[in-house]
Amino acid sequence: MYANALLAALGAAVVRGQGAGEGFPPPAPQTLSTTLSGVLPVLPTVTPGPFAGVETEEGAIIDQGPANPSFEPVNGPATTQSSLPAATYQAVLPSTNFDDGTGSTITGAITISSNPSTPGVSIVVNFAGFPNAAAYGPFLYHIHEFAVPADGNCSATVGHLDPTDRGEYYPCNTADLASCQVGDLAGKFGKITQSPFIARFTDSFLSTNPSSPAFFGDKSIVIHSSNTTRLTCANFQKVSNSTGINGTSPAQPSQTVVPYNPGSAANSLASFGAAGVFAAVAAFFL
Repeated sequence: MYANALLAALGAAVVRGQGAGEGFPPPAPQTLSTTLSGVLPVLPTVTPGPFAGVETEEGAIIDQGPANPSFEPVNGPATTQSSLPAATYQAVLPSTNFDDGTGSTITGAITISSNPSTPGVSIVVNFAGFPNAAAYGPFLYHIHEFAVPADGNCSATVGHLDPTDRGEYYPCNTADLASCQVGDLAGKFGKITQSPFIARFTDSFLSTNPSSPAFFGDKSIVIHSSNTTRLTCANFQKVSNSTGINGTSPAQPSQTVVPYNPGSAANSLASFGAAGVFAAVAAFFL
């Protein structure tokens, strides 16, 4: 049942876009009351029971549950990534946002690099142009499981990178980052509350090794408004086989992703492909 609901949400988003900025109406929220890998892998215990479910938009939980420091992912904590190849990946935001109804265009890039002599990765974030924070913030940003397709549809990126299957219901416990979703950058390092937003930090659990479940190089970055609506997104691309990042210069908008146009026939559900939609849904449920 929920697979059908998620498929319907994906299809609607592909056809019309969606927007907390009211550029396009967002897909109708769906109630999730059964387990779903990567989103709600374990049903929470509530009083009084039974659990009535949570509201989701495009498969993402809109309002998280209470803090639960003792909660551990289904597959155990994330593993520290070491002996990584020297590499630098970057995701540069497109010149037109997926949700263009906020009156602003978010620009910039996130750059992630690894050094064989140092565990984990170094991350530099350089974003600007956020809409009014009182209306749409604080903003969230995550690494998502799938790449952005050629039409720029952020909905097709589906859920967060979550190889440990923590899910989204319980907020990230910043005192135990290994228990957080690997792709939940906002949860681990803080939501975006200012514009421009420039930050540099180290993450022990992302990987530049393509054979690792925590590899992000073929995935995407998605920026959300506070209610999880997807504002903009971009794919990671390998830019260097060496270590070295410079987060001080504003990144130029990428032209590699066609700005999303919900009125274009090229951006219909057919252009995404039924096989692609079903593959995404199938992967989301495995």
